Amino acid sequence: MKKVSFGLIAIIMLFVLATSAFAATASANSQRTETGVTTHTGGNLALDFSAYDSRIHGFMHIHVYRVTTSGDVFVGGGFSIEGGRPTDNGIRSGTVDLGYQPAGTYKYVIIIPTNWMGPSVSWRTY
Repeated sequence: MKKVSFGLIAIIMLFVLATSAFAATASANSQRTETGVTTHTGGNLALDFSAYDSRIHGFMHIHVYRVTTSGDVFVGGGFSIEGGRPTDNGIRSGTVDLGYQPAGTYKYVIIIPTNWMGPSVSWRTY
């Protein structure tokens, strides 16, 4: 009887652990979208960004568009930054250098794992 009880407990524990691991993976893969805009007077434009990956694996995707009356026009970014590596400080930062851009309204779209902190974003002219 003790062997059956121990076996049943072991099976239940495995089920609980497997369910917990699945839930952690599912929540790590959920993402949110952050957006922001700026009015640019013309010249060189850059978008500085940073986020903390909370040691959770995932990818942050960054896209920058010029807002026009006929729709948004992609002008830069379009790359992914991987996070969640246990061997670094967890900070994901960089710059999307857009070079010379005409005057107008610009927006960023950042897709980031839900459990990451941030992003912190700032527009910069140079």
